[in-house]
Amino acid sequence: MTRRRAATGLAGLLAIALVGGGLVFGEQAVWLARAGLHQAELLWGRVPIEDAIAAGHYDEAQVHQLRLVPEIKAFGRDIGLSATENYDTINPTWDRTIYNVSASPPLALENERWWFPVVGSVPYLGFFDEESAEAFGDGLRAEGMDVYVRTAGAYSTLGWFRDPVMPGMLKWPEYQFANTILHELAHATVWVPGSVQFNESFANFVGDEASRRYMLAKYGEGSPEVESMRARIADGDRYRRVMHDVYRDLEALYADPALGDDAKLAQKALVFASLPNRIDGAGFAEPQRWKDALAKRTWNNATMMQFRVYNRSREWFQALYEAEGSDLLRFMHRVPEVTRGASDPYAALAEAVGADPESEAP
Repeated sequence: MTRRRAATGLAGLLAIALVGGGLVFGEQAVWLARAGLHQAELLWGRVPIEDAIAAGHYDEAQVHQLRLVPEIKAFGRDIGLSATENYDTINPTWDRTIYNVSASPPLALENERWWFPVVGSVPYLGFFDEESAEAFGDGLRAEGMDVYVRTAGAYSTLGWFRDPVMPGMLKWPEYQFANTILHELAHATVWVPGSVQFNESFANFVGDEASRRYMLAKYGEGSPEVESMRARIADGDRYRRVMHDVYRDLEALYADPALGDDAKLAQKALVFASLPNRIDGAGFAEPQRWKDALAKRTWNNATMMQFRVYNRSREWFQALYEAEGSDLLRFMHRVPEVTRGASDPYAALAEAVGADPESEAP
């Protein structure tokens, strides 16, 4: 079940960058070289968490958060997630913000994709400074693309190297912190070759379920911590339903043969403008918090497609999980079984749960 690694450590990272530089050209080669240098900077400065604590780099709240890491990872191992050395370290001097850039055509729900050696096709690129991310995004906008530039709170090489805890993660609620760590352990446990999107959707499902179990085991039924978590989960489910409806509305709009491009663009703007009202009508426990978050985000096709990367076919994952008796370990064994050899892992998942691939929710 564990994905094979082609290289380990800093030398492996630079080797991938050098090999990649020989197989990709132009802007992608420049990006690869810069990304390699900044990743080296991040990874080179890692120190064990306990060493960073002993050196007095962090306040009491941050120390508490850091000491949750082994507890969360041990829980992950207990429920069947693979043990890794990820998040055993932190870079105390790291002060960069990571930005992800994605793009889509203005009248199609499709991801622009970039291909790189070893990793393959990816639906977004990461940058280690805002100026470079925005410059790359501006180039895509000049080509007429919808572009989404966003910050990334966590950092992952998807199992290729020992990922450190990022400083921004120390401010997160415990449930979110646990979710991210368990999400990454899910990647180490199951990796379906050829589809970054499928693997992110899978890990998102596992991270949600595993972190729910972690909080329940630690704090107990009826505790304030568990009740707060459940409220957040319920609002997250409501958000996914809102996004599902928006996605379907846009999908129908773009496929309408009676409308020209200008009319579609005008209707598209109205769909996105309706988001606050959709939030108001969805029964959120904290509607204003979600509307404030919506207001800070760029809304276009690229935004929708990044939502889809992490949430596609969630109902099918849920159905397979329930078919395995809601046993997380059996579910994680079953996913590679049903997708093995399939050209489209989503179609294989649909077949396994008796669903129509054409009727999937995003």
